[in-house]
Amino acid sequence: MRKFTLFTIVLLLTGGLMAQTARLTVANKDIAVKKDKAITESVNPIQELNPYVNPISDAIEEDIGTTQYDLQSNACTPYGRLYVYPDGTKAGVWTLGKSPTAFPDRGTGYNYFNGTAWGVDPPTRIETLRTGWPSYAPCGPNGEIVIAHQSGTTPLVVAKRATKGSGAWVESLLPPPAGASGMLWPRMISSGPEHNTIHVIALTAPTGNGGTVYQNLDGALLYCKSDDAGESWGPWQLFDEISATYYLGFGGDSYSWMISHGDHIGFMVPDNDRDLIVMHSSDNGENWEKTIVWEHPFPFYASTMVTDRFYCPDGSGHGLFDENGRIHILFGINRAYADGGGSYWFPWVDGLAYWNSDMEPWLGGDTSALDPDLLYESGHLIGWMQDINGNGELELVGLSGYPLYYLGPTSMPQIIYDETGILYAIYVSVTETYNNGVQDYRHIWTRASYDYGMTWTDPKDLTAGIFHIFDECVFPVISPTFDMGMPALIYQRDNEPGLHVRGDLDPPTTNYITYMVVNEYVGINDPAQTNIATVSQNFPNPSTGTTYIEVNTTSATDLRVQITNLAGQKVMELNKGKVNAGQHILNINTSGLPTGVYFYTVFTGSQKTTKKMMVK
Repeated sequence: MRKFTLFTIVLLLTGGLMAQTARLTVANKDIAVKKDKAITESVNPIQELNPYVNPISDAIEEDIGTTQYDLQSNACTPYGRLYVYPDGTKAGVWTLGKSPTAFPDRGTGYNYFNGTAWGVDPPTRIETLRTGWPSYAPCGPNGEIVIAHQSGTTPLVVAKRATKGSGAWVESLLPPPAGASGMLWPRMISSGPEHNTIHVIALTAPTGNGGTVYQNLDGALLYCKSDDAGESWGPWQLFDEISATYYLGFGGDSYSWMISHGDHIGFMVPDNDRDLIVMHSSDNGENWEKTIVWEHPFPFYASTMVTDRFYCPDGSGHGLFDENGRIHILFGINRAYADGGGSYWFPWVDGLAYWNSDMEPWLGGDTSALDPDLLYESGHLIGWMQDINGNGELELVGLSGYPLYYLGPTSMPQIIYDETGILYAIYVSVTETYNNGVQDYRHIWTRASYDYGMTWTDPKDLTAGIFHIFDECVFPVISPTFDMGMPALIYQRDNEPGLHVRGDLDPPTTNYITYMVVNEYVGINDPAQTNIATVSQNFPNPSTGTTYIEVNTTSATDLRVQITNLAGQKVMELNKGKVNAGQHILNINTSGLPTGVYFYTVFTGSQKTTKKMMVK
C-alpha cells in the first residue's frame, strides 16, 4: 500500500487552503506532442486492477454510480448530463461500462434522486443497444429523454419516458440525413415552459471513424429539432456559416451547448483546428447567427500544412446567456502547429480564458492573440495551475509523464449564472502536492465573479484535503439549474491520472461518478464577507478523541461551531461568543461520537464555512 507521513498529511491539509492567485508556468511548456484523433470506442489489454480507490458518500459529495469505461469526453466536457428539477428531484447520466476490455455493456448509466435519496449504483445501461456519450434533458411536462451514439455508421439512439425516475424507457433511432453514413457525439438540450422543444447537435461520422465526407465536410456539425417532445424530428440542418465554405470539418466532442435563457439558445466550438465560434439563436432555434470569438491564423488548417506555432483553444469550453442575452464563455488555452506529417499540441501550455460579448473578439489571425501571458495581462485569463505550497514555483512530479487527455493542464470548464448576478466558473486543473509519485492529479477548482466577469474571487480547490489525496477528478458537468440555490455538478474520479480507454491506456479500474453541491462544500461567500475568517481542516483527521480547528478572524465577531452527522442532525455545538480579531483554536472532544463521517460548520457573524471530518 502507499505510505504517507504525518508531515505529508499536514502539508496537504494546509495546502488546500493556501492556493495563490500568482501565476507560474513550467519549463516544459515548449514540449510538443502529436495530436490523436477523437475516438468513439476503444479496446485495451486488461491488467491488474488498482486497489487504491477511496470512495466517499456524504451529504456534500455523494457517489451516484461507477464505471470502468472512463472516457466521458474527447474534448468539451459534455454539458447536458445533470439536471436538478424545481421539485427537488435530480437525474444524472454518464457513459457506463463495467466489462473490460471490449465493454460490450457500454451504454448510459442513469441515476435518479427522488427527493430523499439517490438510487443504487446502476449495474447496467438503460438502452438495449451498445451506446456511449449520452446527453440528458427534461422532456415534456414531467418526462425525460436521453440521446446517445452507437459507433461508426449508425443512427443515434433515443430513450425517453413520460415520467422522470420511473417507468420503462421507450427506445427509438434518429437516423443521419441522406448522404451521411452515421451520427456521432450528440449534445442535447430542451426548452420551452414544458420542455417540449428538443435541440440536438451531432457530428456526421468522419472518415477516420468509418464514415464518409458529407457536403464536402469530413465531420459536419448538424442541428436537429423536435417541437413535440421527441415524438417526431425535423430534418438535420447544416448551417451555411459552418459549411465547407469556411471549414474542412469538425472534431468529435469539440462543441458544447451553452446554458440558455428564455429563447436565447446556442452552442460553441472551441477547437484548435478552426475559428472559435458561437452559434446563437434568439428565437428558440428558428434563426441562427455566427459570432467569431477567435479567428484562426491558418484558414482550413490541416495536419498536411506546414505552419508556425500558434496559441489556440484546446478543444474544451462552455458558455451561457445571461438575462440580457449577453454571452459568457470559458475555454482552455493551448498551442499547436502542423509540419505536413501531423498536427502537434503542447501539453504544458496552461490557461483558462474568459470572454463575454461586451468584449472585443480576437480577430485578424494573430498567432499570439491567445498567448496566456497576454491574456493574463488583459484580465482574460482566469484559471491556471496554482502554487499550492506558496514557495514560488510549481513542484510537479509528472512533467515528463503528462496524463493524456489531449487538453491543457487547466481545462474542462463549466460556467453558470445565478439570479443574484454571480458567475461561477468550474474547471479542472493539475494540482501541485497531489500526485501518485509518477503523475500529478487533476482537481476541480472554482472562481466566482460578482461583476459580470470583470473581476474574480481567489481560486478554490473543491476537492482539496485528505479525502482526495489519491483522487483524479475530471469531467465536471454542471446542472443548468440550482440545488437549493447552489451550483451542482457531477464529475468522474478514480486514483489514476489519465485514462484507461485513451491516451495513457492505464489499467482498468473503478471510476466513481460523484455528485457535488459547490457552494456548501467550499463556502463561496459574498466578497464583503470573504475576509471575516478563514477556517482550517480539523487536525488530526480522523479524530480519535480530540481534534482541533483553527479559525483566523480579521475583526471582532461572534464565533461558534456546530457538528452534524450524515443525517443532518446536530450532535454537538461549541459557542465561543464574541471574539477579537486573530487566531482562535477550537478544541473539539469527539470521544463520545460513534465512528463515522461528520460535518463541522464554523459560524463567524453571518459567514459560515462547512467542512468534513472523520471520527474513529
